[in-house]
Amino acid sequence: MFISNDEKKYLFDQIKALAREQSSALSDIIVLKAKIKLLEGKPAVVVAKKPKTLAQKKKQAEYMRRYMAKKKAAKLALEQA
Repeated sequence: MFISNDEKKYLFDQIKALAREQSSALSDIIVLKAKIKLLEGKPAVVVAKKPKTLAQKKKQAEYMRRYMAKKKAAKLALEQA
């Protein structure tokens, strides 16, 4: 079977382009595999919150009351100015 020089050149160009794409895909796969191994190797960090005592809850509630009052006063001062 006869293949013209133009057809042969076209086929070789296509083969070279596919080889470049395959090389690029292979490098991407290697990078992604490395990332997967890194993420799977990290232990899961579990942070257990200690329950707050009644005194801590009261202290936090009082702090929030003062904080919100201060914010409301600042907002009123800006509106009046």
